[in-house]
Amino acid sequence: MPLTPLQKEVIDLIAANRSVASHIAGGIALNAGPSTPRYSEDIDIFHDAEEAVTSASESDCKTLSDAGFQIVRQIWEPSYRRVWVERKGDGVKLEWAQDAAWRFFPIQADPVLKWRLHTFDALTNKALAMGSRSETRDMIDLVAHDGAYPLYAVIWAACAKDPGWTPLLLLEQMRRNARISPEAIAELKSSITALALKSKWLELAESSETKLAEAAKAGIEIGLAYLKDDASLAWHDTASAKPHRASLGGVVPRFCGIHYPASN
Repeated sequence: MPLTPLQKEVIDLIAANRSVASHIAGGIALNAGPSTPRYSEDIDIFHDAEEAVTSASESDCKTLSDAGFQIVRQIWEPSYRRVWVERKGDGVKLEWAQDAAWRFFPIQADPVLKWRLHTFDALTNKALAMGSRSETRDMIDLVAHDGAYPLYAVIWAACAKDPGWTPLLLLEQMRRNARISPEAIAELKSSITALALKSKWLELAESSETKLAEAAKAGIEIGLAYLKDDASLAWHDTASAKPHRASLGGVVPRFCGIHYPASN
């Protein structure tokens, strides 16, 4: 679903403060388009360094305050800050956080969000989040993006960001946390019903378990992504698929003789 008018205004106002070092991530990075299935309740801004959290939060708050917004601090620590931004009774939560720079792809320029985390990296973060919490929004995002980013491929790659997981163990914990809140669906104004979400999740979890078990049995290295010649996500057994590793800051893979279009 598109951004709310207030979210769009806030993002536009603080656009000059965004960069590779201070980029939009979280649910809003996955749900800013008109065809996405839910609204995001906050704006998450990620940074590789604690110092960037401090400078970005202070700059953003000044910009918004100068524009007539009321800023209410909720959490104000060096590496994580959260405020409520409000004007004329309408508000949004704004968060700045430090996050590991270990990524599969570089931070992307975006016409709406200015600079944002790549979709694949955002989804691997969602998989790891769902392994440790029960939030309906995580399930919605993973299910909604399964077409271009299959759940099993996301889970397999996500383990590169947290080596404490194996893919099957992560999936098992995600299943335990796969509880749906009708209240959350209503709050998010999701276009996916609880029944449809649960049915699709069960289908994807079952098929993903088969894929992950087969890859584990074949001895495939955990934590890799695989890409086709057109740079779209693949699986290890896809013809001509090539492995792609997470790295510090992420990289755009380029194979000799192949031109890759901008990733989405």
